[in-house]
Amino acid sequence: MPSLHDAEKLVNELESRDLDTRSKAIDALSTAGETDIINFLISLLKKDTHRLVKEGVCKTLGKIGNKKAIDPLVQSLSDEHESVRYQATIALGQIGDTVAVPPLLELLKNKDDPLVRSEAAKALGIIGDPSSLKILLTLLRKDEDRFIRYHAVTSLGRIGDKKATKEIQKIVKETKDTRLKLRAVEALESIEKANRKLVAAG
Repeated sequence: MPSLHDAEKLVNELESRDLDTRSKAIDALSTAGETDIINFLISLLKKDTHRLVKEGVCKTLGKIGNKKAIDPLVQSLSDEHESVRYQATIALGQIGDTVAVPPLLELLKNKDDPLVRSEAAKALGIIGDPSSLKILLTLLRKDEDRFIRYHAVTSLGRIGDKKATKEIQKIVKETKDTRLKLRAVEALESIEKANRKLVAAG
């Protein structure tokens, strides 16, 4: 478990131009579960202005998975750098708390941020909150970005709610997008599997 001094050194390495050095620093920090180190990382995310540092901290907080990081990560969803917003979105999905659902849903409204929108659709499926169902179905039906539709249908499969079945079946029948059709078939299988488990559990 790295000390605070070690953590500061590792965070400095997040700025390295060497990808291997940065990757090792992120991995080392992600093993840190101590409250003081998590607090240090959160403080750094709020105060540091360097893009690479903020990206690395978001990645690390996502790997650690402590819920204390949710609020600062949500704040990072409005960071000026797309890459920071992207990593914050991934991290919120990794932490997996439903508290993150409303801000992730809000991200989906911004069509000027396609990469982050796509990751938000994916994160909602990882979190698995049924409250996301309606907007994910809307994205699947109407969104012009095919990658959003890919992630939307996969997320619907992960959530496993039977209410999505009819719409996904329609996609399987009508779409000419082979990749979307494949994901839709996989989503239907996931929903069926989830509901078999519910029945078996009684």
